[in-house]
Amino acid sequence: MQPYFLPYLGYFQLIAAVDCFVIYDNVQFIKNGWIDRNRYLLGQEPKWFRVPLTKGPHTQQIMEKRISAGFDPGDILNQLSFAYRRAPHAPRMLVWLEALLVEPAQSIAELNERILRACCNLIGLQTPITRASDLPICADSKAQDRVLEVVQASAGTHYLNPFNGGHLYQAEVFQQAGITLELLKATLPDYHQGSDEQPFVPGLSILDALMHNDPQTVGAWAKRGEVIRA
Repeated sequence: MQPYFLPYLGYFQLIAAVDCFVIYDNVQFIKNGWIDRNRYLLGQEPKWFRVPLTKGPHTQQIMEKRISAGFDPGDILNQLSFAYRRAPHAPRMLVWLEALLVEPAQSIAELNERILRACCNLIGLQTPITRASDLPICADSKAQDRVLEVVQASAGTHYLNPFNGGHLYQAEVFQQAGITLELLKATLPDYHQGSDEQPFVPGLSILDALMHNDPQTVGAWAKRGEVIRA
């Protein structure tokens, strides 16, 4: 999976369900995706927060995408501090996040990997994490062929992909390569978001869950994903 910025709970259900999680950092950066931004809850409405990046050619890979020299972690922290001022776990989570944001990072891939590892440690996930850029795969391979190379370079026999992206792959092609294609259906629980009158807002950054629930509870939720064979 591409290294998303503080991704939603379903991303961590994918990590929890595998024996090895590969950060897909050597593919093209896509603007307005989930690499440099995510959503939090303000007054029961989802809002965006992001890490500013430097401009560059559209062909840049994620690991080449630099963080702007003008990035001020205080901007994000102030947004979240106001939005979650009444959340029970906000004080501790803001201190936790600040330590991750203030440490220098040259690229968004480096920052996101740091945060992903810290999130896993916080909620009790011990899945080994590696980078696609560290694997011996062909620079010219693309799409499904590139994914197959990543799995083979990792000595994998199964590949697990989010259910909604299953249409991108052909199970028979994986089978011919000796690999089983599986899909994960995220199972996202409702929880109290500070208001009993407004409907639950799903799919926000995992920070929202951690602001309102203890890490042990969120870690248990991360192990709920349903794996099905493609």
